[in-house]
Amino acid sequence: MSPGAPGARAEIGILDHESARPGGSQLVAARIAEVLSDRYTVAFIHSGRGYALADLSKAFDLDLGRVRERVVEFSLERFAIPGPRSLLRDRLRADRDLTERYDVFVYSGHGAPPFCFARRGLVYCHFPFQTRPRLALAEDPRWRSRSGIGRGLRGAVYEWLWGRRLRGYAKILANSRFTAEWIERLWGYPAEVVYPPVTSGAPAATKRDVIVSVGRFIATDHKNVSLQLAAFSELAARTDGDWRLRIIGFCTDTVEDRAHLAGLRERARELPVEFIVNADRTSLLAHLAEAALFWNTTGLSDEEPPEPCCMEHFGIATVEAMAAGCVPLAPAFGGQVEIVEHEVNGFLCADVGELVQHSLAVIRDEPLRARMSRAAAERSRAFEPSVFDEHIRRLVGDLVADRGSRS
Repeated sequence: MSPGAPGARAEIGILDHESARPGGSQLVAARIAEVLSDRYTVAFIHSGRGYALADLSKAFDLDLGRVRERVVEFSLERFAIPGPRSLLRDRLRADRDLTERYDVFVYSGHGAPPFCFARRGLVYCHFPFQTRPRLALAEDPRWRSRSGIGRGLRGAVYEWLWGRRLRGYAKILANSRFTAEWIERLWGYPAEVVYPPVTSGAPAATKRDVIVSVGRFIATDHKNVSLQLAAFSELAARTDGDWRLRIIGFCTDTVEDRAHLAGLRERARELPVEFIVNADRTSLLAHLAEAALFWNTTGLSDEEPPEPCCMEHFGIATVEAMAAGCVPLAPAFGGQVEIVEHEVNGFLCADVGELVQHSLAVIRDEPLRARMSRAAAERSRAFEPSVFDEHIRRLVGDLVADRGSRS
């Protein structure tokens, strides 16, 4: 039966866009697939590079046995609006093939979604790295060199296409208020906040004198592992005891990233620092269970705050650490301010000096550390998967019920 046919089991297509390795956005897309697969026929769409559906099931402990895997190689590309009409026709043809077969098409990613030809569409945006044409073209010198009339005519067409693109989606979801604000600025459309689902499952363990961080050992990353080493060097010189820094991260097999990791290890050679590379989830949770403090330093520096795209847009790892009873120290900007309540269940830090200062305060005050550990675990429950699951079931259920006509 075709999509929308009476009595048919609704077909849901979920696209994981613009990432070739498991991370927070893959967790969200895979969780949506699991949640919906008990009621609908679900296809999980990705580029086929970096992981398979079974890898996500294992990485996030999800039951994806009822979910069909659909590999579409071009789905890793950006769905940009091309210039020539012939390329636009190709773009629309590809987007139609990607989306038309579904009753509800769900886009999960950091870019602009494709044109949606499904009966209904839903966007889950992790951050809008692609902007509407009017903003993007303003930075293009080739665009500025065009005549005023040419810019006016083409700009009007591009803006119409942008509106047509997003009107294909009934609702835009954002992973945080921070992201929602930037969606409205950069896309010109409002977004509803649905926080990502976060589970811990960390085993019971005795807390040790360990600071833990979770990130990536990638040369172009903004997780700031180098800054953590500098901060910990200062902290270690001012603390008694045997405090250690444990950095857990993903590293690719590229020459650049392996060299970057080797450089970090060399910098930490005389410090009590451990590098845990490409750990599985069981190992990650065990390390979180043992750690007393958690550092998130994405975008943190002694300079001006970073560009919004380089901040933590939500911060799943922070919530996982809090669920395991770690006291979080996180940047005082981006999505982290929606998770950590300053001086209640953790600390928000404006710069490296505050990171060291607040860490020392917690290290030196055991009753404070115990109190904040309990408060952090309590706060993490606001982001439990059941909250996310309920939102997704309701939203998609409404779209399926209204699938009689196209968006």
